[in-house]
Order: sequence, then C-alpha cells, then structure tokens
Amino acid sequence: MAYLSQWLSLSELLSAVMEANRCAKDQAQADICRALNDGAKFQGKLKKQANGPMRAKTILETEDFERLTETKPEDLDWENSYPRKPLRVRRGAFSPAGDWELEKIEVSRADLMDRLCIGGGRGEGDRHSSETACAVSRPAPVGSGPTPAARPQTSAAALSTRRRGVRPKKFEQVRDAMRNGIQQERLTLARLKDMLEKDLEANYGVSRDTARKARRAVLSEFGEN
Repeated sequence: MAYLSQWLSLSELLSAVMEANRCAKDQAQADICRALNDGAKFQGKLKKQANGPMRAKTILETEDFERLTETKPEDLDWENSYPRKPLRVRRGAFSPAGDWELEKIEVSRADLMDRLCIGGGRGEGDRHSSETACAVSRPAPVGSGPTPAARPQTSAAALSTRRRGVRPKKFEQVRDAMRNGIQQERLTLARLKDMLEKDLEANYGVSRDTARKARRAVLSEFGEN
C-alpha cells in the first residue's frame, strides 16, 4: 500500500474532493475555502516578509497565523499550493510577526475528513478503515444523469464507504459535524448559538430547517437549551 501523507497540497486536496463529492472544480474550491475559513488545520512555509527584507523557510501551523475568515478561491494558487496574499503571523509565534508571503501551504488530511468527503486514512495501516464522514451530502441535480448509486465508483475509499451502507440522513450528518466541531474546539457553543440561519445553511449545505433542528439538538446535548 502507498504511504498516505498527513498533509495535502491544494492541488491534491482539490482532486480528492472533486472525485469523492463528484462535483465541479469551482464547487470543490469553494468547499475547501469554506473549510479553511472555518478553522481547518494547515501548515505554511514562510518565504518573505511582506513589508521588509527578511526571508525565512520556517514552517508554522494554523494557530501561528491570524484566523482565516474570508479566503476565496481566487486568493489561492491551486497549482503551486500557496496563498496569493500574505498571511499575518501572530506575535510570539515567529519573529518578526506581521504579514508574510508563503512559499507553500498544506492542509491536514485528518482534519479535512471531518469537513469534506475525501478518501484516505491517517496512515498506511488504516487506509481502508478510517472514517470518511461527510458534513454535506449534495443531491444530484434533476436531469444531470444517473443517480450516485448507478455510477461506477472510482476510488477504493469510495468503494469502502459504499460497502458500509446508506449514508446517514442530512440532519444526522450536520448534527455530528456541529458536535465534532465543538468537541475538537473548532467551534464554540456561543458561536453556534448566535450563528444566523442563512450562515448555517451556507456552512453546512442543507436547508435552514435542517440546520436549525441540528443546532437545537446539539445545544440541547450540551445543556444550552
């Protein structure tokens, strides 16, 4: 079996999401940006201080940078896997702090598995046994061709997922995604409670009613209702 790296370049991640979700390139890019803005873990290799002469090749991780909130597909060089705009390094993470151009970024494979349907596991030994839960399940557009059940699978991960049986309902998927976000400290109860329904709809790719019910269930679990 081939070794599966913990980190994926943007081009590798884009291909994996397009294959697993059977979606177009622009949709996959939008989903990846949403995951990054929601706190998906990544590592970035510094290149050059944006407003100074200093250069470096230090690799920093998510918590060393200011939180990404508005990353768009056009902000990333997908082929060469780096952000087109400088990222801001936090004080104490590296000196000097401030805006830095990056040579490359790579996203955590394991972290993205909880956010997007991508294949692969955390290592060679559990390549076919790791969870590939997806927070968003998109129905095929009317008239777009055969349903997903009639299409041939194109990856071992997809075959493994199909053998496990029917995917959970959207409500359960979104509820689990919200719960995992809180347990893994990517999301706070206060943020979830105050999030607008239109943002819930956009973040989780389901109807407002489904997102609202899932949020109510999660808040109840944590004693917030």
